[in-house]
Amino acid sequence: MRKAFTLMELVVALGILAVVLSFAGVIFRVSIDSQRLAQANAEIMQKLRVLTDQLDTDFRGLSKGGEIFVVWGAQRKADYAGANRNSSLAFERFDRIMFFASGDFQTYGPNPKRGNMARVCYTLARGPSIRATEPNWPQMQKPYERTLARTQHILIPPSPENADEQLDTSGFTTEDWLTWNSRRQIDKISLEAWKRIPLSEKANMLSVIGDVAVAQEGVGTLSTTEKAARGVLIDRSDPDSFHAVFCQGVGQFMVQGWNDAQKRWIPQVNPDEDDSLSDDSDFPLVSGGGDIDSERDPGVWYPRGGSSLTNPSFPTDQIDEEHFSEIPGLGRALKFTFTLYDSRNLIKNGRMFTHIVYLDN
Repeated sequence: MRKAFTLMELVVALGILAVVLSFAGVIFRVSIDSQRLAQANAEIMQKLRVLTDQLDTDFRGLSKGGEIFVVWGAQRKADYAGANRNSSLAFERFDRIMFFASGDFQTYGPNPKRGNMARVCYTLARGPSIRATEPNWPQMQKPYERTLARTQHILIPPSPENADEQLDTSGFTTEDWLTWNSRRQIDKISLEAWKRIPLSEKANMLSVIGDVAVAQEGVGTLSTTEKAARGVLIDRSDPDSFHAVFCQGVGQFMVQGWNDAQKRWIPQVNPDEDDSLSDDSDFPLVSGGGDIDSERDPGVWYPRGGSSLTNPSFPTDQIDEEHFSEIPGLGRALKFTFTLYDSRNLIKNGRMFTHIVYLDN
C-alpha cells in the first residue's frame, strides 16, 4: 500500500505556507519602508550639510561695514492641535536676511565673472503658478514644496569711463524688479556707493529684497513698489532663475540673534510660552493683542534704519557697529532654524534643525 498525504494534511500545509508567505511579505514591506526612510533621512542630512556649510562660509566673510537687513515673519500653522494655541510650535517662520560679505564669489552659467564682495540674501522663494488659482507665495505653499533661495549679487563697480552703467533702479517696473532681484547675479556698484543710495530708492530696493513695505519711524511707509515685484521668484521654465534655488523642501526658515541683555534668542513669537501673546511677543499684534499682525512683519535695518520689534525696543541711534552685539535680532550670534523635508515627503512632518553662526570673532 502506497503512502500519501490526506486532504486534511494538504490543507494544513497550505495554511502554514500562507502564514509563512504572509510573514515574509510583512518583513519585505518593513525592509522596503525602512530602506526608504533611511534614504529620506540621508537626503535630509545631505541638505543640512549643504545649508550649514554655505551659512558658515557666507557669515565668515560678513561685513559689518556694510548693511544688514532682516525681516521676520510668522504665521499660524493650519494643522496645529496643541493645547496652547499660542505656543511657538503653533507658528511657522518665514524670515529673510540680506547682508554683504567678502569672499571668492563667482557667477553661475557660461562666461562666469568673479568678485570679492557680494550682497547675499536668504529667503523662502515664490514659485510661478500654473493656474491663477494656485498659490505661489511661500506662506501659501505646502511646507514640503517650499524652496529656500540664496541670491548673491557680486559687486563690480563700473569703470570711470562707463560710470553711467552704475546700478540705478529709480525707473524700474515690476518686471525690472523681479529680473534684478531673482535673475541677475551682478550689481554694478561699489559697497560705498550702495550705502549712499538715496533713502527713497533704497527703501524700494529693500522692499523687493525683503518682501515687505519698508517704513521709517515718524515717516511711515517709504517704499512704493507693488506687492507683485517683491521677493525671489523662481521660474523653472527660466534658466536664469535657477541659480537662486538653494535648497528644496525647506518648510520654514527662522533667523534669531542672541541678546545678552535678555539672555535669549530674539525674536520669538511668545517668549514666556504662556497662553497670551499680548504680554511679551516680539511681533506686532493686531488690535486687541490676540494674534500676530500678518500685515506688519518686523525687521531691523543696520546701520541706517531702526528696529521694528515690539519687545525689546532699542534706540535707533545705537543701531551701529559700536553697539552691534546689543542690537535685538543681531547680537553676538545668529541662530538659524529650518524644517527640512525629503523630496518624496516620506517623513511627513519633516525634521527641524538649528545652526548657530558667531558674529563676534
